[in-house]
Amino acid sequence: MKTQKKESLEKAHLHQEIILGILAGIIFSLFAWGYDGFLLQKYHGALPWLKLAVGVIPIVLVFSFMTWIALKINNMIVRALLWMIAATGVSYLISTLTFNASEVVVRAFFPQIGQYIQYVAPEGIRSRLLIILVMTNILFILGGLLIDMASDALITSSGIIGWTFPIILCLAFFAGAGFTADSNFNADLRGHIISLDEQLQEVADLNMSELTEREQRLVRRYTKLDVDLDGPRKLILGSFDPTFSQSKVWIDFNGKWATCTALNGRVNDCEMLE
Repeated sequence: MKTQKKESLEKAHLHQEIILGILAGIIFSLFAWGYDGFLLQKYHGALPWLKLAVGVIPIVLVFSFMTWIALKINNMIVRALLWMIAATGVSYLISTLTFNASEVVVRAFFPQIGQYIQYVAPEGIRSRLLIILVMTNILFILGGLLIDMASDALITSSGIIGWTFPIILCLAFFAGAGFTADSNFNADLRGHIISLDEQLQEVADLNMSELTEREQRLVRRYTKLDVDLDGPRKLILGSFDPTFSQSKVWIDFNGKWATCTALNGRVNDCEMLE
């Protein structure tokens, strides 16, 4: 009877840890790519959910496997090493998905401008990837070790606070790892798209009879494109420099293509594709 009860508890513990692992993978993905997708969707970015759609499945699989294998290894040091391996793999997945894979997919979806899509910034990627590697390793180790504690709390705690706090604490570390990835890679890249889209919408909403000097400059910059600025549009990052401070952004105005150069969030020049 005791043996059956023990096996039942172990089975319940395993199921709970795997569920927590799946939840942790989803939370990480939402912070790493979900917020980015939300902002790109809001500011007319093309393929806003690409990274989340591609990344969430392998991330959830990695997290599920890690929680399953960690439960079978009753050694904290070995568990920490396993989470370090997972963190390193995930960090390189983030880099590959943000740059190499995205470049291939964008070229395939928009062949009209495929030759202009170039997501290579070796020095910028290398330095930021190092930050992601270090922070992700630290946060994955802490979050991974807390999964076991959170699972135990689900079984032993009698009150809601007793089991919700360990779970929230555990997930917070994975959310932090996702936020680190987003702030080091996605934030600067989407910033150019957001700035350009805000300016396009500002010009579209202007009262042309009463313009300030700044608004006149904006109007001259964009009206020369001879497109419907308030109509459908999709913005696509074309290329960027190693520091992510300067970029070329392509705009699909319902079949008419234009390109703009942005520097530190300021749009310098725009022209139609010949």
